[in-house]
Amino acid sequence: MDPQSRTGSRPHKNKPADTKVSQLDRQSVLDGRVQALARARDGANANVLSDEDLLASRRQMIPDNGLDQDLWIFGYGSLVWNPMIEFDRRLQGRAHGWHRRFCLRTHIGRGSPEQPGLVLGLDRGGSVNGLLFRIPADQTRHECDLLWRREMLNNSYRPVWISVQTPEGAKKALSFAIRRDGPAYVPPMQLEEASRIIAVASGFIGPCSDYLFETHRALAEWGIADPQMARLVELVRAAQKHS
Repeated sequence: MDPQSRTGSRPHKNKPADTKVSQLDRQSVLDGRVQALARARDGANANVLSDEDLLASRRQMIPDNGLDQDLWIFGYGSLVWNPMIEFDRRLQGRAHGWHRRFCLRTHIGRGSPEQPGLVLGLDRGGSVNGLLFRIPADQTRHECDLLWRREMLNNSYRPVWISVQTPEGAKKALSFAIRRDGPAYVPPMQLEEASRIIAVASGFIGPCSDYLFETHRALAEWGIADPQMARLVELVRAAQKHS
């Protein structure tokens, strides 16, 4: 069992934005700092979803009165090392028909308009190992509101129900897949090209390379091999060494 502490926070409107956040955590998401920083970065061109849009999207998947059963969340990237949500169980699992890839261009949290970064998305095809987090039934609505404010910030992902194979059998889980029709979607590219982007990009959450390194480290700690990510780590470290 892996209990996580609850902050008891709720979103607050009109909170002044700092120029950065020290880390992406429950408080900075719930109090609106991350949302405000994203809006400030893009100004009139901001594509950040409003609270009303986020709520409407969440309601399409999770009703306001929550679920009558526990909810499994499938994490394949930063959720593995920074889940942020409250959960009472954690399992390894494999989802078929999907793979993780650095396919989302970001110029906010891990990049800038001048030097956009790349972060992971769940894309169609193949299979992917990750972690399942179980949210107790009576907490699903609140924890999903947090997830939506984190994952659906600029509408680059779409929430999906997927089947994940685990040692306990198949689990129906909620995850967030890349929107291939979105402006931030990046078609497949060579690892060398991706490494050059990741090595130099940085945003108000921190360097894009830290996102890569932390994800690789966390997957390795769980015994989850990702050869392409391991190679990308090598390329990024080499690029930074010679920069």
